Amino acid sequence: MKTLRLLLMLCVSTSASSARAEAPPAFPLDAERILFLGDSITHAGGYIAYVEAELRLQGLSPRPELINLGLSSETCTGLSEPDHPFPRPDVHERIDRALKKLKPDVVVACYGMNDGIYYPFAEDRFKEYQAGIRSIVEKAHAAGAKAIILTPPPFDSHPVKEKTRPAGAEEYAYYAPFEGYDNVLSRYSDWLQQSKIGAEMVIDLHTPLNAYTQAERKKDSDFTLAPDGVHCNRVGHRMIADQILSAWNISSRSEIPDQLFDLIHHKQRILHDAYLSDVGHKRPSVKPGLPVEEAKNKAAELDEQIRTLVEQERQTKTSQRKSHQGTIYQAHYPADLTPGALRISVDYYLWIPDGVETVRGVIVHQHGCGVGASVGGQTAADDLQWQALAAKWDCALLGSSYEPREGINCRLWCDPRNGSGARFLQALGDFSDLAGHRELETAPWCLWGHSGGGFWSSLMQVEHPERIVAIWFRSGTAFGYWTKGDIEVPNIPDAAYRIPMMANPGVKERDHERFQAAWTGLLAMQKAYQEQGATFFEFAADPNTSHECGGSRFLAIPFFDFWLEHRLPTDPADQLRPAVAALDQWHGEMSRRLEGYLHAGLADDRTPPPPPANVRGQRNDDQSLTLTWTATADLESGLKGFVIEHDGEPIAALPETPQATFGHYLFQGISYHDTPNAPLAEMTVTIPDADAAESYSVRAVNTCDLKSEASVCTP
Repeated sequence: MKTLRLLLMLCVSTSASSARAEAPPAFPLDAERILFLGDSITHAGGYIAYVEAELRLQGLSPRPELINLGLSSETCTGLSEPDHPFPRPDVHERIDRALKKLKPDVVVACYGMNDGIYYPFAEDRFKEYQAGIRSIVEKAHAAGAKAIILTPPPFDSHPVKEKTRPAGAEEYAYYAPFEGYDNVLSRYSDWLQQSKIGAEMVIDLHTPLNAYTQAERKKDSDFTLAPDGVHCNRVGHRMIADQILSAWNISSRSEIPDQLFDLIHHKQRILHDAYLSDVGHKRPSVKPGLPVEEAKNKAAELDEQIRTLVEQERQTKTSQRKSHQGTIYQAHYPADLTPGALRISVDYYLWIPDGVETVRGVIVHQHGCGVGASVGGQTAADDLQWQALAAKWDCALLGSSYEPREGINCRLWCDPRNGSGARFLQALGDFSDLAGHRELETAPWCLWGHSGGGFWSSLMQVEHPERIVAIWFRSGTAFGYWTKGDIEVPNIPDAAYRIPMMANPGVKERDHERFQAAWTGLLAMQKAYQEQGATFFEFAADPNTSHECGGSRFLAIPFFDFWLEHRLPTDPADQLRPAVAALDQWHGEMSRRLEGYLHAGLADDRTPPPPPANVRGQRNDDQSLTLTWTATADLESGLKGFVIEHDGEPIAALPETPQATFGHYLFQGISYHDTPNAPLAEMTVTIPDADAAESYSVRAVNTCDLKSEASVCTP
C-alpha cells in the first residue's frame, strides 16, 4: 500500500509539473553565501539563527550559507558621540577585506541605530548616513554581490525613559539618548524605502516592530522588544527574522525548539567570532575567535546534531482522540520548500465512526482562505451533523487547517497543483496506516469546499474525477480565474463532467463588491460545463446569505446523502456508479427539498431526531446529579439542543440560552465557515438537589423544533 501511495503522489506531482516548469529558488535563496553586516543587533545574531532555523526546518535545498559578521558599536558613517569610550568602528574600514575573503553572493546590511549617535536629527549626520549606505551597496556590487538593506529597528525610549534627555540638552550618548531618537530612525528608515539607493532589496524592520510594540503596549503598558531601548530581545529577533523571511517569499513559520535554536546560534557564534577575527576590525575589547579552519570543524560537529534535530522536527506528527461515536486522527505536516511541495504547514483531521469495518468513502470539508477559515477548519471533523452523514454510509469525515497565519497567500494551498493535492493524498495514506484502514488510500471522496475550498475542489475535480462522488461549491471555484488567465488552465477530462455538482453562492454575493466573483464564477462554470454535456450541475443560491456559509448544510448534507446512496458501489473495489442513472430519482425525491431551500434557506424536515443514548447519572458529594449522554444529530436538520425532564416534565434545556449564529441555532454553534464553535459543546448538565437518577430523562431537539423520544437516565 505504501507503494501505491507513492505512485499516487507522483501522479499528482507529474501532472502539475508537466503543465508548468518548476521555478528555481528566487533571489536571494539562489545564493551560495549570504553575508550579514551590522552593528550590535546583528552581532548578537539571533535573527540570523532564526532565519537559518526556518530554512532548515522547511527543507530548503540547497541552502545558502549564512555568515554573520556583525560588530558591536559599528556604524556606516564613522561618527561617534563625543563621550563614547572609543571611536565607533566604521564598516567601511573592513568591508573590502570581508568581501575579498568571504566572496558572498549577497550582502545584507543593517545600520542606523548608532549612525544618528543618539542625538536629535541633523542634516549633516543624515547625509553621512546616506553616503555610508550607498557606499555599502556600491562595494557589494563591485565585488560581484547583490545588496539587501534592512531599515534600523526602532529605538524604544519607554524602558529607559529615566536615562533619556530632552531636546536642547548639551550632549547625548548611547547611555543618555535623545528622548525622541526613534523619530531620527524613522526618517532614516523612510529614506531607505523611498530612495533609489541601488540595492536589490530594502526590507523594513522599523515600521512593523514599532507597530507590534504599540499594539502590545495597549495590553501591557510596559511591553517592549528592546529592554535597554536598543537591543532586541528574543521576540524582537524573531520578528526581524520574520520580516526577512517574508521579503524572501517564505510564508510559513515553524515552532522552533529552543534546543535547535541554541545549537544553530552557538554554531553561528563560533563561525562569527572566527571570521570577525580573520577579517579584522578596530573595535577594542572583542575576544578573538578561533582560527577559521578550527571553527569550521567545530561547526561541522554541531551541524550533525542540528541535522538530527531538524530531521525529527520534519517528521509527520500524528495523534488520535475520541470524538463522540468515533475517533479523530490528526496528522501535522511541516512546510516544505522543495520545488512542487506545499510551502506551508497543514493539519488534517479524520473522523472514523466506531464499528466501521470498511471505510467506503471520505467526506472532505475544505475550508476557505484566511486565518479565521483555517482556525474554523480545526473543528470540521467534530461536527455532529456531518458525522451523522459519514456514519450512515460508513464514511470518514475529513477537515483540514492550512497554516492559520496572517500573510499566507491562499494560492499556496487552494491550487492543489502547488503541493496541497499531494499532501492530501499523503495524509490519506498516513491515516490508512494510523487507523488500520488501508482502503482510505483508494476510497472515493465527496468534496465540500467553501470559497478557496471551492477553488481547491474544482481543480481536484480535474485531477481525480474517477474518485469523486459529488462536489458542493459553496461560494467558490477556480473556473473564473483560469478562464481569465490568472492561473494555469487545467485540462478537463470528460470524466469531470460526469460528477454531480452543486453551485451554492449566497444571493447577497450577486451584487457584492468583494464577493461578486463567487456568484459570477459559479454561474459561468455551470453554463460552460452544461455546454460540455455535464451530467448534473445545478445552481442553488442561498436566499439568506452573502459569503458566509449560513445554513448551506441543510441542502449540502441531503445532496451528498443522495449521491452517496446512488453512486457508492456495493463492493468497494468497484468503480463509482454513473450519476446519470439516478437523475430521475433526484428530480423526484429532492425537488421538494430543493424548492424549500431556495425559498427559505432552512432545513425541510418532518421527522423527529434520534433519541439520546447512554444517558448516565453521577451523584456528587453535594447531592447534585450530573447527567451525561451521547447523541446522533438529525441528518436533515441537525441538532439544536436538548430538553432535560424530571418525571416527564421539562426542567432544563441545553444550551440554556441558545444563540443563533448566522441565523441558525445549533447545539455546537456554527461558524462563518460551517464548522462547530470552539470549545466544543459538551453533552452534560448538573442538577442540584436531585432525586433518583432514573427519574430524569433527556430528549434531543432538531432545528425544526421536533423532539425525539425521551431517553431515561440510568445510574
